Amino acid sequence: MIPANDSPISSWPANAGDAQAASRHAGPGFASLVLRLRLALRRDPDPRKRELVEQILTAAAESEQRLVEQQARIDELQAMSSTDELTGLPNRRAFESFMQAELARARREQRGGCLAFLDLDRFKAINDRHGHAAGDAVLRQIALRLRPAARATDCLARLHGDEFVLAMPGASLAQAEARLADLTAQIERQPVRHGDALIPAGLSYGFAGYDGDTDLPALLRDSDRAMYARKQARRS
Repeated sequence: MIPANDSPISSWPANAGDAQAASRHAGPGFASLVLRLRLALRRDPDPRKRELVEQILTAAAESEQRLVEQQARIDELQAMSSTDELTGLPNRRAFESFMQAELARARREQRGGCLAFLDLDRFKAINDRHGHAAGDAVLRQIALRLRPAARATDCLARLHGDEFVLAMPGASLAQAEARLADLTAQIERQPVRHGDALIPAGLSYGFAGYDGDTDLPALLRDSDRAMYARKQARRS
C-alpha cells in the first residue's frame, strides 16, 4: 500500500519504535497469559515451581522481544526499499507497484485516470552553476511543493534524477490539465533559496489517460513524450 501523499513525510515509513509499539498493542494475548501465570504463582506454595515458571516466562519474553525487533527491522527495510532517500517520496519501485494495482482496479471497475510526467526545467544548468548540493535542495523543495497537489488516492513519486510522476485515479484529461497548470504556475512564482542564491524553479509536464486495457510502459512513454513536446514548445 502506497502511503498517502498528503500525510507528513515522517509518517510514511514506520520507524522501529512505531513498529515495536504496534506489535505490542496488536498482541495482548502474551501479556495476559504472563499476568495470569504470575497471579497463579503467588498462590502456589512450591518455591521451585515458582522459580521454574519465572525462568520460562523470562525466556518467552526475551524471545518475543527478539521477534518484535526483527519485525521492526523488516518493516524499516521495506519502507526504505520503497522510499526515495532524497525527497521522502515513493520511489520508482513503489510507483510501479501502485500502478499495477491501480490498472487492475481500473479493469475490474471499468474506469480510468491520468498519469502526469513532470520534469524540472534547466536542472543541469542549476547543477553546473550552483553545484549538486543546490540541485538536491531544489529537488527536495520541488517535492514539498508538489505534495499538496496529490490527493490521498493519488501517487506522487520520484522516478530518478529530476523526473517525477503523479498518478491521478479517476481524473479526466481536463481535470489533470487544470491541476497541473495551476501547480506549475505556483512553482514558477517562487524561486528556491539555497544559501545566498535564489534559484528560479520551473516545471514541464505532460500527461496521458489510462483505462483497464492500458500497458504501464506505454503509459509512461506517452506521458513522457507529451512532457517533452511541451518543454520544447516552451523553449521555442
